[in-house]
Amino acid sequence: MNRGRKLIFAFAIIAVVLVVGLWGIPLGNKQLTVSELTDEHIGTRVHVNGTVAVGTLRSMDNGSTVLFTLTDMHRDVNVSYAEHQPVNLVEGNHAAVTGMFHPNNTITANQIITKCPSKYSTEATALETTE
Repeated sequence: MNRGRKLIFAFAIIAVVLVVGLWGIPLGNKQLTVSELTDEHIGTRVHVNGTVAVGTLRSMDNGSTVLFTLTDMHRDVNVSYAEHQPVNLVEGNHAAVTGMFHPNNTITANQIITKCPSKYSTEATALETTE
């Protein structure tokens, strides 16, 4: 194989590795604070950072749905999450949610990322189950 073909082959391999490696990573999905949510975001997938408001974390339907309020101390948004609850999802701790923003100021989340509660000096409240 001559040098030109080797170079083209190498670039092709690099391109395939990049495409496979970046597959599924959302591009252009800016992380927002709760206060940055506007009517323009209604009906779109959003990635929102905030704190789980104290007194709002609860589960329904025998634990299959988690409801809470995400706040940035200026504005609140309600979150509904119907998948596995992260162990570190506790009141007063930071959470980042990804999901669909609805006109009733609710996010139907399909992903929640939390931080370890031991990194915070505030007391965390465990999830309470209501039926």
